[in-house]
Amino acid sequence: MKTLYSWLKEFSPDLPAFDNLGPILSSLGFSIDSAEKIGFDADGVVVGEILKIEKHPNADKLSICEVSLGSSTKKVVCGAKNIAAGQKIPLAQVGARLPEGVLKKAKIRGIESEGMICSASELGLSGYDNSGILVLDNSLKPGTDLKEIFDKPDYVFELEITPNLAYCLSHFSLARELALYRGFKLVEPKIRSFPLKENSEMKIEIENSSDCFRYYAIIVKNIKNKKTSDWMFERLKKIGLNPKNDILIDASNYAMFELGQPTHCFDLRNLEGGKICVRRALDKEKIKTLDGEDRELSKDILVIADSKKPVAVAGVMGGYYSSVFPDTENILIESAHFNPSAVRKSSKILGLKSDSSFRFERGIDFELQDKAAFRIAQLIINQNPSAEITFVSDNRPYKPSCLNIKSESERINSILGTSFSKEEIEKAFKAVNPSYEGGDFSAPSWRSDIKTIWDLAEETARFYGYSSIKSQTNMKASAFCENPYHEALKSISLKLNSLGLFEAVNYDLVSLKEIRALLLNEKEAVELKNPLSSDFQYLRPSVLCGLLKNLRYNINRGAESVMLYENGKIFSLENENIKEKASTAVLMYGKLREEYWRFGEEFLDFYHVKGAVSYLFSDMGGFALKPCSNAPSYFKKDLCLEIWAFGKLCGYAGAVSSQVLASFDIKESEVYAFEFDTDIYAKAFAGDFYSRIKKAVPVSQYQHSTRDLCVVADKKYSWEEIKKPIENIPDLLWVKLIDVYAGKNLPPDTRSLTMRFMFSSMEKTFTDKELNAKIEEIYNKLNKMFGVSLRSS
Repeated sequence: MKTLYSWLKEFSPDLPAFDNLGPILSSLGFSIDSAEKIGFDADGVVVGEILKIEKHPNADKLSICEVSLGSSTKKVVCGAKNIAAGQKIPLAQVGARLPEGVLKKAKIRGIESEGMICSASELGLSGYDNSGILVLDNSLKPGTDLKEIFDKPDYVFELEITPNLAYCLSHFSLARELALYRGFKLVEPKIRSFPLKENSEMKIEIENSSDCFRYYAIIVKNIKNKKTSDWMFERLKKIGLNPKNDILIDASNYAMFELGQPTHCFDLRNLEGGKICVRRALDKEKIKTLDGEDRELSKDILVIADSKKPVAVAGVMGGYYSSVFPDTENILIESAHFNPSAVRKSSKILGLKSDSSFRFERGIDFELQDKAAFRIAQLIINQNPSAEITFVSDNRPYKPSCLNIKSESERINSILGTSFSKEEIEKAFKAVNPSYEGGDFSAPSWRSDIKTIWDLAEETARFYGYSSIKSQTNMKASAFCENPYHEALKSISLKLNSLGLFEAVNYDLVSLKEIRALLLNEKEAVELKNPLSSDFQYLRPSVLCGLLKNLRYNINRGAESVMLYENGKIFSLENENIKEKASTAVLMYGKLREEYWRFGEEFLDFYHVKGAVSYLFSDMGGFALKPCSNAPSYFKKDLCLEIWAFGKLCGYAGAVSSQVLASFDIKESEVYAFEFDTDIYAKAFAGDFYSRIKKAVPVSQYQHSTRDLCVVADKKYSWEEIKKPIENIPDLLWVKLIDVYAGKNLPPDTRSLTMRFMFSSMEKTFTDKELNAKIEEIYNKLNKMFGVSLRSS
């Protein structure tokens, strides 16, 4: 925020010199980004009149000027090209103090000069042409001190104000902060108040009290003198605004930068039907805003409307046709307290920012609306004594209340690492709220940011200065326990990164279109009450929403391989209750290996994603991949597996449905993914900690032996079902499925399974007879349980 030092000093007259103000502001959390000295700050410079000009005898580019100061004349050497006889110019006499130093008597190319005719830059004045000397108004009297003509020296500085200090976005509020926290004197602005005068001239309506908490309106009529006062015009210009020299516009801007309350003035003749209504816009409704743009509105945008049409985007920008014009004589002054979320949403949807929306979005003082309206009316009436106030209305359907926060001195000291007494802490509280008398704390109307004991701790630190809190170098580390969830996330990231996957981070918010694209039940999705836009209307039901959008983005930019994962939260509705879960999802697509002279290209397939799941869960107790009986809607039914860990269904892995890919505008057909419950993984991870520590196992000194067995089994039995009863047979190291065949020479609805077994003993080498007996035992067991038969050919 651009701040004028003299304006600030008007409310805090005992402020230190500007050069000493920076450290004080810094101690309160403000930062001066830049500063500029403006105005006239020189001694010994007077108005001179050039009587005669002669060429310098020893220099072609110099002239000798005879300058009258009224009571005397001076001979001055000058090199400017724009000098002319009869001009009134600034003359710095010998001994004058200028921004660059003290002017001394000097000879220039053999001719003594009794002063210097100055340019604007040599006088420290900005906003003037510096190509030559400064030519003054011809009506000025020679000998007049320039201090009587130009403004006194002042400073304009750019103050960086963080969002938590947004209540200081005005000159008075900044002066108040300095007064309360650093003890400077505070002078309240003198604002004339006007009694309520409600009548049938105007009807004020607020459709929803959650959109607008207060609407203060004043009607002022018979405004004739609309020229902005010089002092106000100059102040607005100095802080970087472009004043319009129209009191109806400039007074509104002035009040905002003085008090912090955004306001707006409507031309009364362009408000139809004697009505003002704060409401949501209708879909496709249109408005032309003050910047000249025609804008189409939606039902998410808050507007001010008359009986027929929108006349302003509430808290953001006024409408063009209802604004004040050169011939406007009757106005309605609006000073309102809009919901910050509603203003933020309107501003975002329209892509429209203003000084007004900047303040509303961050929260304003909810007791300031009447004072700001009074201030504008006062500024207008001061130069229009015949102006008449015919209507004053205060429509306040809802008054915000600040939270009561329990005052705990010990807690404050614990947070800050200090030893302030109760009295010292209450003194700091008094700075935050001048009406505080002890006990529980309630923030004043301008401090909506204070909500917790942590906020009060911060204010205590600001009051006494952050530098007064000494660092603690003798602190001892406390014992702590590892967080299984974080350790599990670390394990997941390390393993997936080692497989060549990259981590993605997406928003938790998705659109209804994305939920439908995943073929999920939208009735089970969690909808936000006040979404920023339709793109962020729901909490995501699956982490795959974001990963599929990432995939589309990368494919559209020529990516031939995309392997991503994300850890995040997912949400659903169960019996009207919101359920939140931690979830991890993996997405794999494209080439696994580029084409090589020795090998062809290799593409990711279902078995690669299955391998990734197995690797991720490899040291997890109770891990298993099982055929999926009820696959999620976004996976292909025939290419989906259940992920089990710790005896619980943890997630699903498989090929993404072609219908889902098409809904996300992904033309590729081979995309694989898996998603699992991170909380279950973390519990299994923590519970299996000691079992995951690799232990030395003795290796048999005797030869291992392998045997194959080929059987015909009914297709209704999965490999997992067949393997389970035989994998714990004594001396069996492992069993693998090495071939599957279904086709000719086999009974209908059957398939051939070829299994390989590895046997080993710590005591001997098995004979063929013993191995054949073990294979026969296995076959008999499978025959009894599943009706398998030996394959003959």
